[in-house]
Amino acid sequence: MKKVIGLVLVLLLAAGLGLGVWRWWRLSRSTGKLPELRAVMMDEDEPRPVEPALALQVNEDQEATVFAGTPVWFQLGAANTNAMNDVAGTRVLAAKIDHLKAEAARGNPRPAALQLALADYQKRTAPAAITLGDASHRWTDAVQFLVRDAAGSEKPLPLALQPVGDLSGIVVLDTVKTAQANFGIASAGIAPGTFAVVACLGATGAWQGRVCSGAVNLTVEPQPGKLTPEQQLVLDRQRARYGLLAGDYNAIEIYGRELVKTDPKSGPGHIYLGEAALGKDQFDNALREFVTARALYKRQNPDAVEQPVYLNLRISQLLKGRQEQSSGSSQP
Repeated sequence: MKKVIGLVLVLLLAAGLGLGVWRWWRLSRSTGKLPELRAVMMDEDEPRPVEPALALQVNEDQEATVFAGTPVWFQLGAANTNAMNDVAGTRVLAAKIDHLKAEAARGNPRPAALQLALADYQKRTAPAAITLGDASHRWTDAVQFLVRDAAGSEKPLPLALQPVGDLSGIVVLDTVKTAQANFGIASAGIAPGTFAVVACLGATGAWQGRVCSGAVNLTVEPQPGKLTPEQQLVLDRQRARYGLLAGDYNAIEIYGRELVKTDPKSGPGHIYLGEAALGKDQFDNALREFVTARALYKRQNPDAVEQPVYLNLRISQLLKGRQEQSSGSSQP
């Protein structure tokens, strides 16, 4: 009998400041991470097609509501779940092989089952990798975003999404390596409505098939004539986050200052200001903002077990750079 022991959703750390900033903004729902699909063992007679598995988020969540003319971005993760499944299956198969050998030693041989288990174990110990992209085309060139209706019909998403941030041209998906890419637009020029959006990956590199992610929901609302202070704050954060992904340090600084102006105790505001200063090589300013943000985190979360790892790392990097600069300047 064929069984599927499980399919587990885990989280893949997003690039940049997803963890540090988004956690402060939406404490109850934010992850700042992308889901990475990871499978565990199937029975040895279950087919294991070699294909990427895609996971999608919109504005770093499974659903997002934005005003028309404001930033929208999608995070796409790709993983070789069947390779992960194969590796996970080797432990179970090893135990099964030992059991079959023990049964044979007790006079109850099952040669066909043992042969099948041994053959499958051999296949699982070297699962196939998937190469996406080639020297002429980035793997992200084969990604298409579609709107899927209730009947399953698909049509292109009417947004001119562009790759955002650093992108790898060629990626290899195996039992360890996964891939991630961001696509976005600074101003969503799309008619109001709710859209079930999927990302599909076509032929690229060694991959010559087509796979699609699950759907995420994007709701676009008409922009009101005047935003409430809360709406403005949310919009400022969206623009700052998008600017962070796109490497627009001027935009990051502008919106970081707006956040701090609205709330001087805004941890995300000080982080954005730190990132903007760092991007402009203003290291002393960056250090000051990150130290302020860490102090705010500790003050606002006195009983937190989780440490602000990202801020600790940034501060450590800047202090190390200052020390190395000081040592270099003091040498004759």
